[in-house]
Amino acid sequence: MYKRILAVALCALLALAFTACGGSGAPAKQDFAGITLESASFPYDGEPHNLSVEGTLPAGTNVTYENNAQTNAGSYTVTAILTNENYNTKELTATLTITKAQFTGIKFEGDSVLYDGEAHSIFVTGSLPEDTNVTYTNNGQTEKGDYTVTATLENPNYETLTLTAPLRIYTVGDVASTLLSSIFDRPAPWSFLPAAFAEKNIAYGALPPSDVTGFADFVSVGDMGDRYIGKQLNVLYDGLSTAETALTAANVIFTAGETIAAAYQNFIDKNPNDYDNFTGSVTIAGVPFSLKITLGEDTATLLAGNDTVSVELVSDSSENATYTNRGRIQLTNGVALKYEAGENALKFAVEFTVAGIGVLQQIEFVRSGNAVTGYLYEYYGAESVAIKTSALLYSDSSVTAVISNKRETDDMLINAYLEVYDSSTARLIGGEVTETVKLADYDTYWFDLSKIGGLTSVRVTEDDDENDNNSFQPHTVYLNGSAAPFAYKTVGGLTLRNPSRRFDIEMKEVWYIVAEQNNDGNTSYTKQKALIPMLFVQTDQTDTFAEDVAEENGELALTLNTAAETTVRTLFAQLSESYAAIKENLTYDAIDDYIGENDPFFATEAD
Repeated sequence: MYKRILAVALCALLALAFTACGGSGAPAKQDFAGITLESASFPYDGEPHNLSVEGTLPAGTNVTYENNAQTNAGSYTVTAILTNENYNTKELTATLTITKAQFTGIKFEGDSVLYDGEAHSIFVTGSLPEDTNVTYTNNGQTEKGDYTVTATLENPNYETLTLTAPLRIYTVGDVASTLLSSIFDRPAPWSFLPAAFAEKNIAYGALPPSDVTGFADFVSVGDMGDRYIGKQLNVLYDGLSTAETALTAANVIFTAGETIAAAYQNFIDKNPNDYDNFTGSVTIAGVPFSLKITLGEDTATLLAGNDTVSVELVSDSSENATYTNRGRIQLTNGVALKYEAGENALKFAVEFTVAGIGVLQQIEFVRSGNAVTGYLYEYYGAESVAIKTSALLYSDSSVTAVISNKRETDDMLINAYLEVYDSSTARLIGGEVTETVKLADYDTYWFDLSKIGGLTSVRVTEDDDENDNNSFQPHTVYLNGSAAPFAYKTVGGLTLRNPSRRFDIEMKEVWYIVAEQNNDGNTSYTKQKALIPMLFVQTDQTDTFAEDVAEENGELALTLNTAAETTVRTLFAQLSESYAAIKENLTYDAIDDYIGENDPFFATEAD
């Protein structure tokens, strides 16, 4: 018996030893490696979102998830359990976050209602997500007054949104001021140009050196006035100034809102149920005016006039109106102005007389971001014999450019003349003109003398010598204190431009704004024509300009401002095509029809 027990024990020990030495017993399980479960965040969109393990799973691995596939906003702990008969079970955890969305497409607009003893409320509009709760504060008002209503939108899957809007409850006694509240908004034509171009900012206290007599002695280039208006920009200034004249004459109406509203309110008080049409009179600043007020569905029209000025003002509150205000002003001196104005657009036409010659202009501005595009059409003279000028304006925070076909002289056919100014200073950067003279085409740059390197002073005299070689102009120019006249060089070659000058300095027609102190202490501004020396160079001769000047002028060292040249060249290329497309767009009759005639009401009142 003891032998059998000993044998069994020995066998057991041998079996254990055999297994430890790699015998045929079951192998040990491995650990998963290279498998992760990463946290992630998703914006709420109404769809379920999941986390998934990453890495290469061994064959036969089964993955089960707990707390995965979440839809609503919140933070969730997701568990992934990896099982495989040859691996030790592995458990991974990560955070699944669903962030709250933002409400979109929701509007909360104010309202103005007539008092009727009932409670009035305003409400949000738009498609509200499911489970959204809207809470209003200060809504449901009954008494007359101005209220600010708050709407608070809450949803477990959206960020809380708070909106405010005005609610006004008015009585019949408030009708006049409500209906006429925006009709007296005065258009501001100058606001579409940079502030530097305003008369008060461009003005000089006295006329700078100009004309031949102003340069009889050498004048330092630094002492020359460089805030001037070129011939192309001057066309725009004329239109803006005339529009301002008409608007100033009508200021008596624009500033009489309370007086006119009081007269209208008196009528409403007597006719509380029928006030769409009102005819009456009012005295403004001691002067009597006839009045007519007409209400439409989205418009209010005011006619006010006497034997000096007739004013028609219209406000348009329709939802998609480009122009919220329209107006027409007629002065007894023949000036007529028609305008349409909005926040980012202004269109106006003026009719006036200069030295007995009729002028018709239409100007339009459109603002987009920080840039303004403008269109100008002018007819100088009567109908079919009128001289036509058109212009395209471009202005941003850096440059203000006007490209036009305003003629310099009667023998030059201007194709396009570009003037480029610095928007922050209103100083000329340069100009480029394409023109035809005696069948020859020219493309020429013009620069202020301050843009010419090496030029310090200039003197100009009358050229009385008919036999000298300066047959192109009636002036002789001297530079940098020299006693020798500044000499040009001809183009040469076998071209129609063979005898023309590559470059030269000529007296150029410009305008200065001069400030004058009146006896009443106020400042007025006058525009004064002047002649100043400027340099031109044909665009295909700029590369040799310095060499050519030195060759003809005893090694005089002058250089062009390459930055100014590049700016002018680039803008001319950009704007000339657009200008060609619009230059013939508007006829004399179209502008005349736009301005129109006085409303028949004024003729009736005059009788």
